[in-house]
Amino acid sequence: MKQSHSVALLLFFSFVVFSHSTPAKAHSGTTSQRHVEVRVKPFIDLYFFVYRLASSSDKPPPIDGFAQAIEAARQVPLFTPLKDLVLFNCDSAKAAERAFAQFPETDKLRTGEVIPIRERLVHLSQTLAVIEPSFREKIWPQHKVAIQEAEKRIARDFVPQEEKLFSYFIGRLGMGGSDYVVPIYLVAEGPWPAAFTAQGKLSAHGMCLVNVGALPGASLFAAILHESIHALNLETEGKGNVLVELRSRLLRSGFDQDDRVVREAPHMLVFIQSVETVRRFLDVSYLPYTEGVFARPGIQPLVNIELPIWTAYLNGKLPREKALDQIVEAFVKAQRKEAAGKSQRTGQRN
Repeated sequence: MKQSHSVALLLFFSFVVFSHSTPAKAHSGTTSQRHVEVRVKPFIDLYFFVYRLASSSDKPPPIDGFAQAIEAARQVPLFTPLKDLVLFNCDSAKAAERAFAQFPETDKLRTGEVIPIRERLVHLSQTLAVIEPSFREKIWPQHKVAIQEAEKRIARDFVPQEEKLFSYFIGRLGMGGSDYVVPIYLVAEGPWPAAFTAQGKLSAHGMCLVNVGALPGASLFAAILHESIHALNLETEGKGNVLVELRSRLLRSGFDQDDRVVREAPHMLVFIQSVETVRRFLDVSYLPYTEGVFARPGIQPLVNIELPIWTAYLNGKLPREKALDQIVEAFVKAQRKEAAGKSQRTGQRN
């Protein structure tokens, strides 16, 4: 999935860092393994708030220059400035301008279009500099309240169970451990997706952005777990990694590497495992399987196959290898049924 930051209360200093965005390492002498670290910057909140407005038709705040900043954001793809994580090192629009001035002059988009990325990024940062003082005075105080409420929930419910959550989450997916402490930036409002991970070119790790306004209740905790896996870059490493193994088995069973099943099914296990981890440790009533990412077009057939088999494994009714066998067999059967249906329809037309 990859789609959605705060000022911490003094009470939460033990696990919240305000302005650093350098990768954090767990201390070798600690008895309890840390896995995530909540971080906040008002400028980061401003940046993604502008992108949220740029992706919608909502009326901008009555602040001079806000419309211009939104239009500037529309000229820069959301993920392009995040490639090397430099944005997260910026505490202000002026700092962002200096960082963006070091970007390559042009960038080639997936569509093949080449855009003057450095010029557009510098312009974006300059428009943000115009509105930043008013944002901090008029909007940030309300955003800060929303973020602090999310922090309270994280401190109260997630942090005390953090080691158990990650042990279960990572262990059931057959992933190796890591001493990397994942930075989780919270923002009050952000663009779709509600949570995502940005990775640097020179680092196997990444940083996560979580939009607390779009993640009520237990979905906040599921998003933190899910995005942490991407930041740890564990999906493609380690013998026994379920996601790598499932993809490999699907390819060996005849699926093309560009098939939706190959592209989406392994990742869907991360979503399911995130939900089930939250359900089993934090909120047994959490059942989002008909909403959000699970409601995306084409996803429900994958969920219908994977969910009952994977939960049977989690409930101790199947060994993991058998669960993977059954998932692949079910996808192969569905593929053959779909192919037979297409052949029959083609024959009827002829």
